[in-house]
Amino acid sequence: MHLIIGTGKVGLPLSQLFHASNIPALSTTRSGKVPSPLKGVAFDWSDPSTFDNAFSYAEAASDVIQIIFMTPPPSIDMLDSMKPFIDFAAKIKDVKRFILISATLVGPRNFAHGAVHQYLLGLGVDYVSIRPSWFFQNFYPNPGFVFYSDLVNGTITSSTGSFKVGFVDARDIAEAAFQAMTEKVPLNGSYIVLGPELLTYTDVAKIISSVTGRTIIHRNLTRSEFKEHAMRVMSEPHAEVITMFEDLARTDTEERFFLDGVSGDAEEKEEVWKGKRTIQNYFEEIKGAWME
Repeated sequence: MHLIIGTGKVGLPLSQLFHASNIPALSTTRSGKVPSPLKGVAFDWSDPSTFDNAFSYAEAASDVIQIIFMTPPPSIDMLDSMKPFIDFAAKIKDVKRFILISATLVGPRNFAHGAVHQYLLGLGVDYVSIRPSWFFQNFYPNPGFVFYSDLVNGTITSSTGSFKVGFVDARDIAEAAFQAMTEKVPLNGSYIVLGPELLTYTDVAKIISSVTGRTIIHRNLTRSEFKEHAMRVMSEPHAEVITMFEDLARTDTEERFFLDGVSGDAEEKEEVWKGKRTIQNYFEEIKGAWME
């Protein structure tokens, strides 16, 4: 049985892929309630009393959990938050493979996800780090203040300037994770997950404009302005981490991954995975949300 921690942008479509493929999988939320017809248990990174729930469920079904997909908690020190469960799963429950959702430019020895990545390397388990670019779904304009998208004022926000990003659909990321969890021989490295095209945020604003008929503008902020913007919805330490991701985007690294592939000099195996869904098609799907 496969364990999928989280039912968010990637976890939910990943769980749905397992269900459609008739492969046993178990999803988690803090409450244990998951969308039908998925099966779920309660799990909380910060509550060790929930760690055994999934393993007990599998045992009752005469099954065993050997592969886990991990959506990290929204924590400044991700390794500190995740290590107790990883140790429980690997050292007590003998889990064989861990799949970590990370970020394109965050490899081992880096901050946030990178520390967890490095820990998995040292633990001696099979693993894959799924390292996607910025999600299409970041542009879905939920009600109220939205971090990257402002429906009322018709803006999208970043501090990336004219640098290009390989925006990718969360459903394509889920497909990469599905392969990482089901392939017979684990990669023991990273899938760099990009969309099918390189775009600036200004390009994205133009695409939204063409789809909706509205004039959408890219607000390109300075680093300090972006951090202040982030602090409207999160603490200063969290805002600093998000701003550090923006710092990484202000390089040509994603463009080089997209055009040239991996360098070959990384300390682990890396493969580029390109999704097939275009951001134009995504905005066609959700244009009603931008036009409300």
